[in-house]
Amino acid sequence: MASKEERDYLAQYIDISNARLSDNDVSLLNDFINNIGSHFERTTSYDGWSSDGRYTRTATNEYIIESDYTITHNYSYNDDDGQGGSYSTSYSEARDIINILKAVPELL
Repeated sequence: MASKEERDYLAQYIDISNARLSDNDVSLLNDFINNIGSHFERTTSYDGWSSDGRYTRTATNEYIIESDYTITHNYSYNDDDGQGGSYSTSYSEARDIINILKAVPELL
């Protein structure tokens, strides 16, 4: 468990009010705080099937560590049949941030 001093320091930047933090979690969040402005983008392409037949989808996931100590996740896709879409989500709670940092270690 994180010490009170570590929790107080992190609480200045991130909502940790309901989070149980392991030592590894505290380390990740400290790295997060020190990497403002960092971003990582991954583009993948795969084939799928619909009622109209086979299509190829190109999807892009972009993660940005923002100056307000949040992570923005931008997702967009384009299919070779002209379909496409996108969305953006912002994460500010400690557990959400930790889960993203574990899933996308390239962000740090």
